[in-house]
Amino acid sequence: MRHFLVPFAFIAAITSSAEAQTTPNMSKGREIVQEAYQFQNKLLDSTATIDEVIQKWSATAANPYVHKDPDAQAIAYGCEALLEIQKGENEKADSVFKKALPLFRIRESKAPILVTYADFERGIHHDAASLRADEEIVKTMDSIPQLDDIPFYHASGYAPYAYAIDASFGMAQIALADSSERKHAIELLRGTMNRHLDDALGLMDGVALHHLHAMSDEDYKFTIDLLCSRKPELRKVSDLFEKKFAEAEK
Repeated sequence: MRHFLVPFAFIAAITSSAEAQTTPNMSKGREIVQEAYQFQNKLLDSTATIDEVIQKWSATAANPYVHKDPDAQAIAYGCEALLEIQKGENEKADSVFKKALPLFRIRESKAPILVTYADFERGIHHDAASLRADEEIVKTMDSIPQLDDIPFYHASGYAPYAYAIDASFGMAQIALADSSERKHAIELLRGTMNRHLDDALGLMDGVALHHLHAMSDEDYKFTIDLLCSRKPELRKVSDLFEKKFAEAEK
């Protein structure tokens, strides 16, 4: 599962930017969420405990001003769920995630929470729920331009497709481990690849299908060579994806 500092950082950035796209002033609910971020920073110097920060997020989600902004409330619930995962409270995290996800209205606000939720559900073997989340990611969050502004993702060489690439990798892991979901996962991977024949997401899907033996060696080589001939910078990314699968299969 990815490091939570990245979702937290991304959520912090889009909390204000998404609001600024529509109105000149941030909503009161967004301001209260930003205050909760500032409080959460106390974890870095141990001036607050994780339980205190969870309580802060819970109180933030219950605030009447936050209630008026569904995305702000969803972010508060989502951040609370992330911290419950860190505590190992999986049932609490699952419950809070389910409060958060229906509230989102802005794609960029939902993206980091949904990606982490998909990983979490796969981790506790709720594969059908994980696939539903992954499907939404690859169909509606396949390209998030803001990811290229985060050094963690920019350095990868495959922003802004990073979230959908993670989702595709997760779907492949489900297909490898859960025979009941294999067919659906492969269909999703193939459909995503066909929509992204010229970018890093399509590359990941091709690598995944090959490792699942759902693409012949000949077709795989042709697809990868063609894509990398058009975009030579993706050859290193292809090697990175192959290494990622090799490590997962050990």
